[in-house]
Amino acid sequence: MNDMLTKYGAILVRGFDIHSSSDFEKATLSLQPNLNNCYRGTSPRNIQKGTSFVFSAAEVPANYPIAQHLEMSFFPAPPRHLYFSCMKAPTSSGGETSLCDFRQVYRDLDSQLRQKLFDKGIRYTRTQKKVGSYFTFDVSDMVGWPEIYDTSDKEEVEKLCAKEGTPVQWEGPNKDTFVSITQSQPFQIHPITK
Repeated sequence: MNDMLTKYGAILVRGFDIHSSSDFEKATLSLQPNLNNCYRGTSPRNIQKGTSFVFSAAEVPANYPIAQHLEMSFFPAPPRHLYFSCMKAPTSSGGETSLCDFRQVYRDLDSQLRQKLFDKGIRYTRTQKKVGSYFTFDVSDMVGWPEIYDTSDKEEVEKLCAKEGTPVQWEGPNKDTFVSITQSQPFQIHPITK
């Protein structure tokens, strides 16, 4: 499976006796025993009942668009693998999880743009208010920093950020808006395919 994943970038697996989030977690742990449940992304997600590593995709209406993205790419070490499961067929339209081969996106970038990105790097600015807003079309504004870090203690957030190598500053009139600004390389080289 690892060879196929390296070659194709994604694998679709069907026909297994998986009927619950717990079943999915057990199956996934058999493939990858070192799962991580530290989610620092901005989509509202919930850990699924009876599991330690299975989250909902996004707690937003199915018609909310979620743009193609590289999961938590603003971290120095984003997840290497993602596992998706569909436990029940949707009852409405929307809600699909589309996949994008970002290796091809990289190859398709104009060489001058690619070089400009290499030369200048990329700057990530993450801004999270203390309380998210559910009346927005920007999914990243729906979650407040206490939900992302599972604490409303700013000092604890600072400790977690220091451990993860994430700079943090507090802004706003009450100094309760989380801001993290990082400069990074625009592309990460795959450790196997280089």
